[in-house]
Amino acid sequence: MARALEPRAAALLDGLTGSGPAVLARAPGRVNLIGEHTDYNGLPVLPIAIDRDVLVAARRRDDDRVELANADPAFAPRRYRVGPAIPSSPPGDWANYHKAAAQALAAELARRNLARLPGGAFRIDGRVPAAAGLSSSSALLVACGLAHLALAGAELPRPELAELFARAERYVGTLGGGMDQATALLAQAGQALRIDFFPLRARPVPIPPHAAFVVAHSLEGAEKSGAARGHYNQRVTECALACAVLARRLGTAAARLGDLSAPETLLADLDRLLPEEATRAALPALTGLAADALGRRFFPAGTTLADPARFRLRARARHVLGEAARVAAAEHALRAGDLGALGALMDASHQSCAEDFGVSTPALDRLVAVARAGGARGARLTGAGFGGAIVALAERADTERVTEALDRDFYAARGATPGPWLVVRPAAGASLERV
Repeated sequence: MARALEPRAAALLDGLTGSGPAVLARAPGRVNLIGEHTDYNGLPVLPIAIDRDVLVAARRRDDDRVELANADPAFAPRRYRVGPAIPSSPPGDWANYHKAAAQALAAELARRNLARLPGGAFRIDGRVPAAAGLSSSSALLVACGLAHLALAGAELPRPELAELFARAERYVGTLGGGMDQATALLAQAGQALRIDFFPLRARPVPIPPHAAFVVAHSLEGAEKSGAARGHYNQRVTECALACAVLARRLGTAAARLGDLSAPETLLADLDRLLPEEATRAALPALTGLAADALGRRFFPAGTTLADPARFRLRARARHVLGEAARVAAAEHALRAGDLGALGALMDASHQSCAEDFGVSTPALDRLVAVARAGGARGARLTGAGFGGAIVALAERADTERVTEALDRDFYAARGATPGPWLVVRPAAGASLERV
C-alpha cells in the first residue's frame, strides 16, 4: 500500500503537469553557528541544517521547456527552455536559482556523457524565511537541482553536487563559497557539520542535548542577489586581494587565505604584512601584478562592488584568520558539551564580524545584546550579514526566557510582537523521493 503523502506534498502534486512519475525533492535552510565569510577563503565553517525547508514536486516534460510555479503568490510563474546557455531573468528574480542549477547540471551531464537534461514542470513551496541569512536561496537551488537531476534519470555523488551547485550560484552574480550547498546536501539530524573546502570535506559534530538555538530576524532583509550583493562581493574581493599581497610578502603562491602555510600563525604579523587599506591604483605595486592582470583576476566583467576604488585589507584578513581559529575551538567546545565556551566564541565572532568585517547593522547588534541579556550563552549574526538574522545559543530550559526578552525588548518597540524568531533543531540534509 502506498503511503499517504503529507498535505503540503499532496498540494504540490495536485495538478502537476508533465508525463511519467513525479519526484519530490526537499532541501533545508541552514544556520551557521560560527565561521562567517570563511568558506570562500578556503577555511572551515560549522553550520547546522534547520527544520525549515524548500519542497519541490516535479515531473518530466517531453520537450525542453521548463515551467515553474510557486505556492507563494508573491512569486509569479516562470517559463524557460533548457540549453547550453540559459538567459538569466532580471537580477533578484526567483527563477534565476532554478536556471542556475539547470545550466550547471546540463553542462555537467554532457561532460560526463550521462544524460540530456530534459524539460519539466516544477511546483515549489519554500518555508525557509527569505532574506534572513538562513540560505533560503541555496535551499531553493539545491531542491530544484535534485529534482531536475532525477528527471534526467541520473545521479551524482553528493559532495560533487555540493561543489557543482556552489559554482552554479555564481549565475546569480554572487561570489560565494560552498557552505550553504554542502550543508543542504550533507547535514545529519542532531549534528552540526564541520566543513572544510578545496577539496570539500565534512564531518558531523554532535550537538549536546541541553543546547538550543534561537534564530531571530532583525526585520532588515539581506538579499545577496539584490542590494547587498555589491557589499558581499566587496568582501570577497578584499579577501582575495589581501591573500595576493600576503603571498607576495611571504614569497609563496596562494589562491585563497586558507592556502597560505599555517594561516592561523599570520595573525600576529598582519600589522607588518598588510596595509589597512589600498586604493585600486596602489594594487599593482602591492601584488606585483600588472593592471590588466589584476583586472582579469580580481575584477571580472559583470561583478558588482560597493566601492571599486578602495579596499580594506588588514581588517578583512584579521577577521577571516581569527574566525577560522574560532571554528576549530567551537568544534572542541561542542564535543565537550561546553556551552559556556561555545557562547564566548560566538560573542567574539559577532564582534569581529561587526568591527573587522563590517557586515553587522545596528539592528543586528541590538538583537545580539537583547538575546544575551535575556539569558543566551552567546549570540552572533548568522549568514552574510547586512541584515538578516542572529543565532543565539541557550540552555534548552532557558529558550522561553530568551524569546520573551526578544519580544519585549526588541520586537515590541518595532510593532512586531510576537517577533519573527524560531527555535530551530539540527535537521537532516536534502532528500529525494519518487512518487
